[in-house]
Amino acid sequence: MSGIYVDQPEIKQKPVSTVRAQNSLWLVKVPKYVTDRLSKCEPGSQFGVIQTQRSAAGQEFTFEVDPKLCEQSNGLPACPSVHTMKLGTLAGVNRNLAVYSDTEDAINIEGIVKTKFDVMQRSDPKSSLSYMKLKRFEAEKKMDPGRKIVITNKSHNNFKPSNVSREQMYTTKAEREEKLRNKRTRLDADAVESMILRAFKKNQYISQKHLVSITEQPEAYLKGFLHKMCVYNQKTPHKNTWELKPEYRYYETDGQGPSEET
Repeated sequence: MSGIYVDQPEIKQKPVSTVRAQNSLWLVKVPKYVTDRLSKCEPGSQFGVIQTQRSAAGQEFTFEVDPKLCEQSNGLPACPSVHTMKLGTLAGVNRNLAVYSDTEDAINIEGIVKTKFDVMQRSDPKSSLSYMKLKRFEAEKKMDPGRKIVITNKSHNNFKPSNVSREQMYTTKAEREEKLRNKRTRLDADAVESMILRAFKKNQYISQKHLVSITEQPEAYLKGFLHKMCVYNQKTPHKNTWELKPEYRYYETDGQGPSEET
């Protein structure tokens, strides 16, 4: 049995510490806007307070975020500060949810999650109004196109018009001069025909590339004259060369004509 084996980096093995594995932990799920406030909070500072009280329905939990963090600041809109914590159960009776921390020396099991809480917005009028304003702010932010037209009285010269073409911008002066020298201009028909006849006076068979260099004419322009005055050889021994048509020939075809250089 054959297979493909890929080299993998060596995985550093670490010991697992279970000293704090018996700790009972809470799993608290909070709304996104509470998470945004928590990320802006300085390390070690107080973020909020959890209060418990007993009632006829049982034990109730309330989570209150620091009111200063709920104010509108740093691009974040105002949000409700008081929330209800709803006690829930973990999915799967026989499953344990553990929390661990990975350090440089070892992996530590911090405890087992025993209780789950869902932080929810309260139904009182003050919290509801603050929550509706928050959701409206988030909806308007999503609908914001990002780019806006701004009318200003000041002129901004970030992009100045220029007469320099794209070719001049991306080529050097020497390259432009060389291209200008090699640029072929079309001559009148009589001059081109005369050059073609003078070329075939020396050679009976000439390639198209050689004719372009002799006449210094654009290849597409020269090709029209070649179809008019010449015949293209597609068979050996003079394959891929041009030869004058009989009506344009001024030499004998009995072997006394010009040399057959290409």
